[in-house]
Amino acid sequence: MRRTLSHTMLLILAVLCSGFVSTNVPLDHWSYDAIDKLVGYRLIEGSMMTTKPISRLEMARLIAEAANKLEQLDEKNEIILAIFDRLKEEFKAELVTIGLLDEQHIGTFIKPIEDPYVRYVFADKQPLLENQQGDVFNRHSNYRVGFASRGRIFDTVAFYLHPEYVDASSSSDGDIELIEGYGKLALDNIEVEVGKDSLWWGPGYQGSILMSNNAEAFKLIKISNPRPILLPWILGRLGPFKSVWFLTELGKNRVIPHAKLTGVRLNFKPTPLLEMGLSRVIMFDGSGRPRVGFIDYIEMFSLGREKPQNNQIAGFDVSLLLPIGDTIPVRSVKVYADLAGEDEAGGLPMKWGKLIGMQLYDILRTGRTDLRVEYASTHVPGSPNVFYTHFLYQSGYTYKGNMIGHHMGTDASDLYFRLTHYLTEDLIVGFEFDREYRNLSSSPRQTTNQFGVDLTIFTKKNWRLRTGYRYENIENNRFILGQSRENHIFNLNIAYNF
Repeated sequence: MRRTLSHTMLLILAVLCSGFVSTNVPLDHWSYDAIDKLVGYRLIEGSMMTTKPISRLEMARLIAEAANKLEQLDEKNEIILAIFDRLKEEFKAELVTIGLLDEQHIGTFIKPIEDPYVRYVFADKQPLLENQQGDVFNRHSNYRVGFASRGRIFDTVAFYLHPEYVDASSSSDGDIELIEGYGKLALDNIEVEVGKDSLWWGPGYQGSILMSNNAEAFKLIKISNPRPILLPWILGRLGPFKSVWFLTELGKNRVIPHAKLTGVRLNFKPTPLLEMGLSRVIMFDGSGRPRVGFIDYIEMFSLGREKPQNNQIAGFDVSLLLPIGDTIPVRSVKVYADLAGEDEAGGLPMKWGKLIGMQLYDILRTGRTDLRVEYASTHVPGSPNVFYTHFLYQSGYTYKGNMIGHHMGTDASDLYFRLTHYLTEDLIVGFEFDREYRNLSSSPRQTTNQFGVDLTIFTKKNWRLRTGYRYENIENNRFILGQSRENHIFNLNIAYNF
């Protein structure tokens, strides 16, 4: 009964959003962590957050669900209420669209400047920062200045632009780059997106096996249903369902220039506590390779299809939220796994890469503290350097030199810890540790240890400040025995919301 009621509420809210289009929430936006915290606090059951980015209207649907639960529980925790109020203010226009706020809906608008920001990064030596959309930082001072611009036309067409000015003390000239920029067309609950955008598939936080924002955003075409639906007939037992398909070209500076990458992800939620996903990506075509026609393209997704030669990775992920009784000082625990096979045998994936994790929500039940532990590996015993590589597409699973999946790359492992604590409702401190091993099948192995601390401040005047420090130590740097490297990295980001 509870599952039925939860799914009914989810679909009612989804119907209220149908027929409207909205831009996506960027992958590095603070609202993802905020929603995740409300999920762990058991205020949201209809979230489907393993396929990102999600749209602003989808984010509003989740906020509406939290509003309903807060009213039922008469919640008094100041931390949780502050998070909810911050989300409510950020997505006010979308909450009006779905009817949660009683104001006039505006179908056509242009917001020329949104979230302007200044970012400064200083490092003793050139840093290699993960999950930064392929951004390259130089030694010493680095400067970034940017903003977003978005709009909507007749609730059917939307656009988003994110330009950024890039400069560094070691560079003679700055440059303006388009970080993301796309247009969307809505056909009921189907969206067609064309432009430059990032993808993240899976429940991981520090990385993802198939899709992450470690590489530069793709220039792609994407078709998806941004709001969950129930499939017909017996398939309805799978629960709310989302899907996405994309196609992109990987550029010319590769062993096989202009190779293409395509992928499909199916995401469903059989119960309010269980979310599952199936993903598949295929690298194909390119200069000097046989052209792939429509029939060939369809057949590539058939198990065992090998010609024309292509590179495929397929996998699945699962995320389970476990409520905890009153005997343990933790409100809930999420356990998750993300697995993908690089090769196949007998029509099934094999030679697996994996990511497993656990998050403890609301330690001591004050609404302040969460702990995450995550482990990932692409080491396949007996098959060195097999993951993310291919004998034909020798540039590997990369885009413009960066890993498309987990930043650790092939034949590697990564162990990550993060503790997040709300000192006040507007002041958040985080502590991180990451240990990464590379070249696990041979010697010498490169070992990287990272220790970090960060501070986020939300002011009453709509300013947001995030600053952090990371110490990095690398043993056997660049796989040279006995060579070590240390780095001190300082980061400051100031943004204004209006």
